Amino acid sequence: MIILFAAICRIPATAQNGNPLQFLSEVSQSSQSNPAFQNKTEKLVIGLPLLSGALLHWNANFSSDYLFTEKFDYSFDHFYQSLGEPGNAEALATLPLVYLSHRNDKRTLSFSLSERVLLWGNFDHEFLKFIDQGLLPYYGKEEEFGPISFKTQFFRELAFSYAKQVNKKLSVGIRPKILFGRFFYDIENLNVVVQTDEERQVLQVIPNGDYRISGPIDVEYDPLIGKTTITTDFTAGDYFFKFKNMGAGIDLGFTYQLNKQTTVAVAINDLGFTTLNYKAFNNTFTGSIDYTHLYQSSDPDAPYYFEPRAALDALTDSLPYKTIAEDFTKRQYELLPVKLNLMATHRLNDRMKLNFSDNLTYYDGKANNYLSAYFNLFLGTRFELSSGLNLYNLGQVMPGFACSYTGRGIQLYLATNNIPRLVQPSKAKNLNLRFGVNLLFSTEPN
Repeated sequence: MIILFAAICRIPATAQNGNPLQFLSEVSQSSQSNPAFQNKTEKLVIGLPLLSGALLHWNANFSSDYLFTEKFDYSFDHFYQSLGEPGNAEALATLPLVYLSHRNDKRTLSFSLSERVLLWGNFDHEFLKFIDQGLLPYYGKEEEFGPISFKTQFFRELAFSYAKQVNKKLSVGIRPKILFGRFFYDIENLNVVVQTDEERQVLQVIPNGDYRISGPIDVEYDPLIGKTTITTDFTAGDYFFKFKNMGAGIDLGFTYQLNKQTTVAVAINDLGFTTLNYKAFNNTFTGSIDYTHLYQSSDPDAPYYFEPRAALDALTDSLPYKTIAEDFTKRQYELLPVKLNLMATHRLNDRMKLNFSDNLTYYDGKANNYLSAYFNLFLGTRFELSSGLNLYNLGQVMPGFACSYTGRGIQLYLATNNIPRLVQPSKAKNLNLRFGVNLLFSTEPN
């Protein structure tokens, strides 16, 4: 069901948009929104693998409960009725593997290794009705569904960060990145035509379009049987660093103290690209899938019932026979979603400050924007709390919060831009969640 849910969605990546982690000055991972941010502690910061800096980001015009009824049974009719318009979504996940950061005097050095997944897409919601009804109601008719688009990138990011305090007012930072492409899939503007061949008395399902795919796979087209076969082809390099499908990126930023109370910061993130060349294939749909035995999927008690999930599996099994695959003839480049972060902080006193930020993400001609205002409060010497509001695309207001606890040898933090949806994730259309555990080690001699 998860694969099916992703296959009919188009999902982009907007990284750290609207996440109030950037307002937590005690957490060194806040520098990932602006590489010019300096560590507040001179201890060595070591992130806990798989946890420290884990990120989940989701923006869509639907939530996961659209697919399920109150009894938690999946229903495409419920999805169709709840959505009522073309679906679109964007998502990002980051899984940290290594994180190290250390400040020495006026310099902060950081190193990170993480797995990143970017997904984006859209789909014609009438396709949900087609899945729910099955083929039987369409015999004798001609219908077209689409477009359906889906794109995903999975890559490993190796990053080095350097921040320097130039003078009492100005700090600058840079984070160069090396990207190792692991998996890529892109299907754009797929259309599905359903028509009846009265002469042969068959219903034809005709997919029109093509898709690109790259990863630890082997794709072969056999012209004798007219079938494209995709098989896994893992090597040791797929688990570590394979110097194929490599890309590069960079983050740049600076902070400037206007006066003793007010500081402004500007950063641009993910200015870079990935590449497609090694084990990369272009696949084109050709011909039609002919059905002589029709079925319906809407009424389990009526004749000719075929469960929607099983019907989709059968359709998927037929697609390789209607696909021609070719190797890439030259290297192709994929730009990353670029993010611009503008931020201002005004310190009220030693324990309180106000934060304002605007986060703009641009990708493939589309822009998303988060405008945020947060109030920070330091409770004692170890606990920091930030709470406020986010305005998404000038249309949705979401309350968010962030908090951190910094002890002698450990640091815990959590940040989200949508408190209600953190409590009810199944209803989330917009959610940015980040959390982590850092270990702190003193580098001063005893």
